[in-house]
Amino acid sequence: MYINYQRIFLNIFFLIPAWVLRIFIWKKDNYIRGQVLDFKSSLFIALTPASLLAKTEFADDLRKAINDARIATPVSLKPKKPVTTKDHLIDTDDSTMLCREYSPLKVSSDKVILYFHGGGYVIGDVMTHDRWVSNMANSLEVKIFSLNYRLAPENKFPNALNDSCITLDWLNQKGYANEMISLCGDSAGAHLAAATSNHLALNNMRLPSSQCLIYPMVDPACNSESHNLFGDGYFLTNDTMIWFWDQLRSSDIDDDDIRFNLSKFPKDLENPKTLIITAGFDPLSDEGEDYAAILNDNGISVEHIHYPNMFHGFVTMTKLKAAKYAANNFLEDYKKIL
Repeated sequence: MYINYQRIFLNIFFLIPAWVLRIFIWKKDNYIRGQVLDFKSSLFIALTPASLLAKTEFADDLRKAINDARIATPVSLKPKKPVTTKDHLIDTDDSTMLCREYSPLKVSSDKVILYFHGGGYVIGDVMTHDRWVSNMANSLEVKIFSLNYRLAPENKFPNALNDSCITLDWLNQKGYANEMISLCGDSAGAHLAAATSNHLALNNMRLPSSQCLIYPMVDPACNSESHNLFGDGYFLTNDTMIWFWDQLRSSDIDDDDIRFNLSKFPKDLENPKTLIITAGFDPLSDEGEDYAAILNDNGISVEHIHYPNMFHGFVTMTKLKAAKYAANNFLEDYKKIL
């Protein structure tokens, strides 16, 4: 019942124009580093309960409760055009993984996207990102395969990376060579996309055609200026981010592995053409910008788009007008590199 009331309240909130809210609600603008957080987004963040993550002992039923709550009260827009979905089960050594195929009405490219959802490698799944991926498929006019990779802490690094590689092989068998595949993800999913590209490059394997990294996890140190400035009060906290990395890490050796710590990217390593998206009020903002600079210094074709009025997680919150605009904006650029 609570979720139903919450859903009704949020739907009304999303319908009210920001200028009307400003008449009745006084709230000081968040102005940091020459950036101003979108007003309605700041209200939404203030209305959202703090994270339910238990930082001592994570239980699978807690993950299910968090995922179910996100699905029951969606803040992503429904796709305007129907998208056909088909669920595939991909065999691993000891289990199967779900990979959902999204086919829009209009497909204008023979390339496909392999998508990895966000959630710090701990929460999230295909369903929490279902609306966002459906809208992506429509906007980009391509097929998208969204993967339910194994999650931490039950599955440490590099299990999710192994799942990604298995899925690439599966797509190869379906007739999609790596050169026909673009890797994409948000947050932890963006890290997995980049880690997969790095793994392929390290092993002199064929690279994907491109990668789109949406506010990626990059550096487990979590000590950038943006971590200090935006590590509390903007959905993703610095403490939670450190905890996510700890759940994923199998040992301290991982911190020197460029498939785990992307900031260790070496000189002269190849990578596909890359689009990196960052948000102004996001603790991961600086490391995303730094990763773009690292790739650029290595001669890799990279485009970095920064949305100074946005926050971490905005692509799955497109009922907010500003988030919808930002998401649609960078999808236009992504479409150009597909």
